[in-house]
Amino acid sequence: MHPNPSRLLALVAGSALFVIPSPRPAHAAGGPKAVRLPPQLTGASQSTEVMEPGSTAQLQVQATDPQGSALTFSWSASAGTLGTPSNAANSSSRSWTAPACLAEGSAPVIATVTNGYGLSTTAAFEFSVPQDLYADRQPAFTAAGFDQLQYVTITPQRTLRATTQQWTPTTLDPLVFPSDQRVTISFVYESSGASHSLGYLYMDDLRSRGYVNAQGNLVDGNGNGIADLHEDLYNLAPTTGPQARRHIGVSPRCTNTFTSGGFTYRQPELTLNATCASAFNPNQWLTDARPGHLMEDISVDVVGSSPTTSAGTGWSDNGLFAHIPNLLEPAHASNDNLGLGHLVFLLADDDSDKSTHLGLGAVSDLSGDNDGVPDYDVSAYDAHGLPRTSNPNPGISTYDRTVDLGVIEGGREVIFFLITAYETFHNVDNDTVFPCLRKDSSGKCTLHLKTPISVYFSKAAWNLDQDFRGQSPIASRNIGCDYTEACNPYSPASSPYACMLADTSQKLCGWLDFDTRARLNTYAYGSISLPKTASTVAAPGNLNMAHAMLGATGPGSGQWLLAFEDLPGGGDRDFNDVVFLVSSGAAQSSQVRSNVLSPQDSSCAIQQVYMHKDDTLSPTCPSPATISYRVATDCSLCFATGLCVRNPAPTWHPVTFDWNRDAFIDVSATPGHQLCWKADFLPGGEAPCQFTINNVDIGYESGPVVP
Repeated sequence: MHPNPSRLLALVAGSALFVIPSPRPAHAAGGPKAVRLPPQLTGASQSTEVMEPGSTAQLQVQATDPQGSALTFSWSASAGTLGTPSNAANSSSRSWTAPACLAEGSAPVIATVTNGYGLSTTAAFEFSVPQDLYADRQPAFTAAGFDQLQYVTITPQRTLRATTQQWTPTTLDPLVFPSDQRVTISFVYESSGASHSLGYLYMDDLRSRGYVNAQGNLVDGNGNGIADLHEDLYNLAPTTGPQARRHIGVSPRCTNTFTSGGFTYRQPELTLNATCASAFNPNQWLTDARPGHLMEDISVDVVGSSPTTSAGTGWSDNGLFAHIPNLLEPAHASNDNLGLGHLVFLLADDDSDKSTHLGLGAVSDLSGDNDGVPDYDVSAYDAHGLPRTSNPNPGISTYDRTVDLGVIEGGREVIFFLITAYETFHNVDNDTVFPCLRKDSSGKCTLHLKTPISVYFSKAAWNLDQDFRGQSPIASRNIGCDYTEACNPYSPASSPYACMLADTSQKLCGWLDFDTRARLNTYAYGSISLPKTASTVAAPGNLNMAHAMLGATGPGSGQWLLAFEDLPGGGDRDFNDVVFLVSSGAAQSSQVRSNVLSPQDSSCAIQQVYMHKDDTLSPTCPSPATISYRVATDCSLCFATGLCVRNPAPTWHPVTFDWNRDAFIDVSATPGHQLCWKADFLPGGEAPCQFTINNVDIGYESGPVVP
């Protein structure tokens, strides 16, 4: 009688396995029919039957052959991964690593024993791989454990921390944004008879053009005693000869030259009238503007002139804007695409008349309202000062108060500049001097510039006018106190008009006019009330005059005031002639995305995810500030070769937590086996807010993929 071919369940060495002998015995060829029997299992073992996904079990089978023939062993697995076999004459062992999931009642591993007559016996090992939804798959937070950490840091306590506290600079030199920042600038106030334009430059643009060396110092490449940046601002260099430089613009309006100190220069068009009448005056007796030399007159050359009536077509270098140096314009055909500037406000006039000073404004004054809005249609120009093809808000309105500069890249040094249209005088008794183009080794000026178009940089060492007082610091003001001419800034401690700094016994004169501070405290400017803290203008170290002052509106506000003194030599040094409000914030929100937390196993699909969070928001966070969580199961794209690559756009499932900060997310509709999570930090307002994720627990259940 032949053995029954159906499966026989055998319990061998305490292990559960199916034994399947060959369907029929073999007969010897010729002679009496000899019956050949398949191998007999004498033992089988498995180190465990219940396994966690990815864990390993050790398997072994032992067998004999009734005929005494040699045995061979083979293994196969329908799921999971087999290790390297270890075979002996009558036994074989092998490891097996469990898959991410396994159908209940499965016997995924088969061991087959075959004798010398081709007869075999097969043993099938059963396993259970139960799913533990609550098994935490998220390791301790480390930088290596995240695919993305955007404006988020990992603290020494292994927590994730993001902050929306906006960056506020403490100095204008250097001015470097620590990260990409979305920047806007709002006009605040103007209290001056001059006309102004505001713009900025990037240091790396100046360096690539050769104006600045690696140390940030101005270069005199042609060796004529004038920095190349200053030469090109006013097109002073000749176009031929050993000191020649390229004309910044399409073609020169004037071709006059002059000789000073043994060098030939061009007379600056921005200092010449409409007929290009020569304006070089050698050997003029002027007060020495060096500190400590104010009682001395020196013989010095002077080039340039100022209009006494409307400038008309004079005092122009024929660029995009007649009275703005071509180099400070944005690149445009009108300046032969040589402009490097970004012009934020072409005209910062906000007064009761409709004229610019001596007709020298970059654009026309079109409004007689003193309302905190510049007197021209700002929106007719883009954030760089180029005319728009389509104006988003025609006419002058409150829309024109603020210019959105877009994103200023982190790490790039920014230099602001103010262009002032006002006649210049050299009279230290009235606190003004002519700009100085060239100095000797002792710092004495040997060539002065007389021009109605002055340029003042936030990088004070680049300014052309000398600081004849030579004080350090140049100025200190109490930014939360009203400015008054009655206060003596050089002796504030004894002045009854000075104000006490907060939490100190120090007194300083006020900074901004009452009307300026009142305007800042309106809804349009965010109701800013300036603290009674000091703002100081540092001396640049080369005895040149600083013209820009920085004032922080409050810690972590992301807003700061940029104000200017607009007279060469410093004038009254009030640093409040024209005032702007700069606002900045992170260009992108804070965000984290974890690495994939589940093994690659295309035979399984994640069906449910469990998540628990422990996070906190600082008390300063405004409503509705929150941290938004999401999970996805297709965070990597895997191929048949075994290669997996990051999926830039996985299918995200929003996570809603219960009162206990637990969440259960059904992801069966989008089956995948590559789990990750992400969190977005949403500030909910402009107030500073610090977010902290202390811990995240995340688990999942998988099931076999149904063909």
